[in-house]
Amino acid sequence: MKEWVTFPYNKAACGADTSGSETILFVCGGYWSPDDGCPSWGTSDPDRVRFIGDNAGQITVGFDDGHEFVIPLIFGYTLWYHAIWNERPTPFFDNDYNTCEPEYVSLLKDVLHLKGGFEGERSGVLAISLPEGTVTSIDVAGKAGREGAPVFEGAYIVSGVDAEKAEMLTGGAAEVDPADPFFRDHTIDAAAPLPHKIVAGLDRICTRLHTFVRDFHEIPPYAAPGRFVFSGSSEANAATGIVAVNMRNLLERTDPDGFIHTSYKDAPSWRYDGFGPYVGKANSYYDAYYSRDCARAIMTLNSFGHVSEAEHSVEYGNNWMMYYPRQNLTLSGRPIPGHFSVMPNKPLIYSTVLVPQANWPTRYTCEKFGDDYQNLGNQETDGHGLMMLGAFNVWKNLGKKAAWVEANWEFIYEAAYWIEWCLANPDLSFAEDGLLYGETEAAMSDWTLYANLPCYLGLLGYAEMAAAIGKADEYGRWLKAAETLKGGIDKRLARADGRSWDPEHKGFLHDPAPYMLSDFYGYDTTDMPSAWIERSRASYEEDIRETQKASYYAPGGLGYGHSNITQNALLLDEAHDASELVKSLCRICYAPRLPEPYMVPEGISVDPERGILRRQGDLGNLVQQAEAMKCFLLVSGVSPLRDGVLKIMPRLPEGWSVALSDFKVESGDFRVTLKASYPGNGTQCIDVKLAGNDCRKLPDAVNVRFGPFPKSQQEAAVTLNGKCFNITLAQSGDSNWGWVSVPAEELIRR
Repeated sequence: MKEWVTFPYNKAACGADTSGSETILFVCGGYWSPDDGCPSWGTSDPDRVRFIGDNAGQITVGFDDGHEFVIPLIFGYTLWYHAIWNERPTPFFDNDYNTCEPEYVSLLKDVLHLKGGFEGERSGVLAISLPEGTVTSIDVAGKAGREGAPVFEGAYIVSGVDAEKAEMLTGGAAEVDPADPFFRDHTIDAAAPLPHKIVAGLDRICTRLHTFVRDFHEIPPYAAPGRFVFSGSSEANAATGIVAVNMRNLLERTDPDGFIHTSYKDAPSWRYDGFGPYVGKANSYYDAYYSRDCARAIMTLNSFGHVSEAEHSVEYGNNWMMYYPRQNLTLSGRPIPGHFSVMPNKPLIYSTVLVPQANWPTRYTCEKFGDDYQNLGNQETDGHGLMMLGAFNVWKNLGKKAAWVEANWEFIYEAAYWIEWCLANPDLSFAEDGLLYGETEAAMSDWTLYANLPCYLGLLGYAEMAAAIGKADEYGRWLKAAETLKGGIDKRLARADGRSWDPEHKGFLHDPAPYMLSDFYGYDTTDMPSAWIERSRASYEEDIRETQKASYYAPGGLGYGHSNITQNALLLDEAHDASELVKSLCRICYAPRLPEPYMVPEGISVDPERGILRRQGDLGNLVQQAEAMKCFLLVSGVSPLRDGVLKIMPRLPEGWSVALSDFKVESGDFRVTLKASYPGNGTQCIDVKLAGNDCRKLPDAVNVRFGPFPKSQQEAAVTLNGKCFNITLAQSGDSNWGWVSVPAEELIRR
């Protein structure tokens, strides 16, 4: 007897009679909708992430005597992935991009009972051996609350036939050969549907591909640290390796001409919605110089003392910025100024490729702008401002030399003029109410804080450079344009009462104000615009809430998500949150069984309840890497020199210590050696030494901040270089802090 049935199958009165004979249920399908491992960029929602070994539902077979048999739907056993699997990923396939590991190939083939799953067939088949009796119902259901549903088209109920001699099963949604040798070792016994060896095999595969909380219990000290050494916990040990490995990687991917590759050479990818296996040599963005990514990388190189490499990258980007005027491109017949597109080295890729081929949204159409409608490329407004910030910070770090401004004036002028042009030509730029429009990820056809704030800061910086060479006209114009942007930000990007930022127009996932302001003003929020910082403080509780619920794992891109909210918590002195976020950052980056075990991933998926973490996307993706590295700069606390004052303000996670050796202070011509530990027993010890070739170039003053201390503690006895100070504490964020100011001469290394 054979019968094709669809689900739900329910024939209580006259079910399929399988009594007295061997019966096999051949169930066709075996995939999940959506066919991926998570939403794009990853998630910390357990109901939206799909790991190998996860129980996602069940097939329930009912009999006329009331018995039911439940076959679990488990990824890697009775469910599999299709679309992503067809990239034939590591460690299961050998090809130009991937390398197989025979142990895991054999193991997966043993535990995966979905015929055709390993081969990537569009529909698989499960064979389920049933006991004698009359089948009256078959139901397929996903687990309650879990995103998506299992996809099965139906089943053949076959009985009274020797499977090895049976004819091809036809007439249903798929044809099935019951004599296929696969079923000899891969038929599920409904009476014992989940053998221990299956559970053990899935656990081995999952362990190979993922990281678990148990991996963080005893992380050893990193063997080859750079200038940053963190200690005091397993996560601190990981942080040492993360900083050393990612800085070496950043330098290696920076070419002599200044091209910084957004993906490093042969970088693997876990894909944005992948499920664990990875493409070994994906090179996802190796040939691209992204303005947002490279601006962040320039500032990272600059902050870590690699000023020459940062300067070369500024030069590389500036030359591509000039593509539009150098090619005499026009929009509606009017000349287009130089500007930074998403990929300056591919200036028209969005307008000529992504818009027509990928339906990227744009207002720039032939109907509205004429035949030259594609010439603008695209408006990467945040990338433009961030590249300006990068150039400004490099100039400061090179000593604010007038000669540098004169040599680069063509580029400085053009970048600032682009913003003026946008404000003056809203019919071409869509600028509105003093805000710049954008069409890439940080704006997506909107006017956002993430896009406008760096342009405001970039104008302030470029005005300062103009003043350095006596360009009074440009100085005044650019400050005026900056004030226009500031007015637009205050008018449209705050909530109606003005107390907090409008979360609908952030641009990315979190409030960008604190961490972007720190790119210009340094690490002390009292040096930043007070109204904006107060707005960020008022916005913080809402901004951090979902991350707190997810055990301090923030998905959505490691830079845009986790690192940005971590930077905000650090800068706003939310010490408890910052401590947890920094520890989570270390856990996200540390993957001991995967390639480059200290490398910053592009994204993550995590099940906080079970303690499982998985990489997503492009390993070492440039902007995510740079944002993570900034977190560790903030933790260490050596702020860029500002107005002749050096501020050292460690923001250590609880129980951590930092040792920083011979570190070049940004915007200063001297180096600092620092040792600091988290406060204990109401006190704290910090050691600071300065060194430079010219004592005249030391800072006018050095201010060292101690903390965090409990809010109930009003005073503290602290030690700086072995000397005791009694300090008064004041609240910032969730804790109290206090300062010691000393002349720089007292800190010179002897």
